[in-house]
Amino acid sequence: MKAKNMYIDIEKEIIRKAQYFDNGGVDDNYDVKEDDFPEDEIDENIIGDVLRTSINSSMTGLQLESIISSLKSGYFVIPGFQRKFIWTKNQVASLALSIIKGIPVPPLYVYVDNKTMKQVILDGQQRVTAIFLYFYGLFFVSEHRHQKLNFKDVANIKERIDTIDSFIEEYNADYGNQKPKKIKDEIKGLREERKELLADLREKYGLIETKFMVPKGNKEKTDISFSLFDDNAKEYLKRRDFQIAVVRCDKNHPQKVFVNIFKVLNTGGKILGTQEIRNGIYWETLLYKRLFEVNEESENWRKIYGNISQFSKDVEILLKMLSLNHYTIQENENVVTQYEGTFNWTNIMEGYSEKCIGFSADQIEGEIQLLLKYLRMLDFDDDTKKCNKAVFEAVFVAFCKLGLLNGKDNDIRLKLSWIIGLEENTDIFEHVLSNKTSVETRLTRTFNEVKKEYAKYL
Repeated sequence: MKAKNMYIDIEKEIIRKAQYFDNGGVDDNYDVKEDDFPEDEIDENIIGDVLRTSINSSMTGLQLESIISSLKSGYFVIPGFQRKFIWTKNQVASLALSIIKGIPVPPLYVYVDNKTMKQVILDGQQRVTAIFLYFYGLFFVSEHRHQKLNFKDVANIKERIDTIDSFIEEYNADYGNQKPKKIKDEIKGLREERKELLADLREKYGLIETKFMVPKGNKEKTDISFSLFDDNAKEYLKRRDFQIAVVRCDKNHPQKVFVNIFKVLNTGGKILGTQEIRNGIYWETLLYKRLFEVNEESENWRKIYGNISQFSKDVEILLKMLSLNHYTIQENENVVTQYEGTFNWTNIMEGYSEKCIGFSADQIEGEIQLLLKYLRMLDFDDDTKKCNKAVFEAVFVAFCKLGLLNGKDNDIRLKLSWIIGLEENTDIFEHVLSNKTSVETRLTRTFNEVKKEYAKYL
């Protein structure tokens, strides 16, 4: 496509307005019978926190080429409270079309991390990831299984692929069909390397090369992939400005304020859930880094929960399990709570998250190992049914209190069918409520069931 015709050609083909907001995704695949984690409207405390803080911002323009470079270098950071990339390929194409045509695109909102001096993306990670994918001509194999990207690694692999393509194109232009054996062998080697690099992209990130199409009319589509433009047009597009709003506040530890600002920014879309807010406050702590690793890497946990939650519901359950164990003790045959304050899920999870900031690395690892040992014990003898999360959490606390997770891994096998049976064959979980008395009753009765079932290990 010639640079001078680029705008005229595309002008004829625009038939719809670009969309920038996510359109949802695959529902979380967990059997939730009680909504412990409601996503409420913005409350007065959040508004008050924002109002009491001195906040200012400055707007600047940043070329798209610089945005891509900042992603590759790690200068732009996508924090834990941001959802994973969930846009479809059509949404990426729509954004690309807007950039090509100069249609206004919402700005990025960033703040500067005081420790690293890097810019943390407060709002706009869907757009910057879409820009990255468009300029490298990549997208995910499955639109329902988007993986986290190492932008530097992906860029290096794709740039090597593009270099190989350039070499092969030059050889074809120079020699045509009269290539000497040495050149033929070199081209063969380059193609083999290209194949291996593509396999690497797919295996590590689920990415494949793709075309970005937009509707042309009469059910036809036209290709607006970045690779189709000539060098002049590419340089022009890379130098298009993208508006960046840098947000600052007067607090020494402003993360919570920034997350609340993010929530205010997104009132027109999907409100952040409670765990997403916690991720935003504690995403740099060792506890949360290890929780994210367990959530993604434990095969048994993925079998229990299903696909990785787009809204961090799976991380929330893991955090809740550790929090419940931390704020409960065994007194004779009872399990009682020891939280100082109003007992509810939000308070104990946030209290535990705050407390773990002062834990040593060994203490954090000790907590994480409880989860890992519990998950490794699972025996999927019956994988036809889903396990209710309240049952799963209560059994974990019971195993902790009984010392069944202490020391090295043992030969205890925790059958999924037995956990499910606790719900089906007893009245322990007939009414799953969140108040302190109900929680203590549920944990105590589960404790005694586990003690009876696994007596030979005690």
